[in-house]
Formats: sequence, C-alpha cells, structure tokens
Amino acid sequence: MFSFEKLITPKIISALYILTLVLFLISAVISLVYGSIGGAVGCVISAIFSRVFYECVIVVFKNNEYLRRIAESLEKKSL
Repeated sequence: MFSFEKLITPKIISALYILTLVLFLISAVISLVYGSIGGAVGCVISAIFSRVFYECVIVVFKNNEYLRRIAESLEKKSL
C-alpha cells in the first residue's frame, strides 16, 4: 500500500481530463445559448489543447515506467 511500485497519478490525471472536458463542453453550450459563437469555439479549442497537455503528462509517467522496466531487465542480466 505504501510502496511506489504502482502509481495512482495516471488514474487521477484521467479523471481530471474527463472533468476538464465536461466543463469545457458545458461552457461551450452556455456560450452558444448566450449567442457567443467565438466563446464556444474557444472552449472547444481549449478542450483539444487540454487533451494534448494531459497526454504529455501521461507520457512522462510512461517514460518512468519503461525506464524502470529497462533497469530491472539490466539488473537481471548482470546477475
């Protein structure tokens, strides 16, 4: 439970992405209701860029996982 073998942060990041996406879509709908097409387009573009941001964060965690696997593999070969 207290080891860092399994990371929970990628799961939290996935939940944050879903929450962010929902909030941007709600904002886009509200902008359309009030007649602001530019605001709605801005919300949709922001949702796309938030996806890119969260993917970059996940890549960092994946790199960490792959480096751990490489280190474990090298340790096994050296024994």
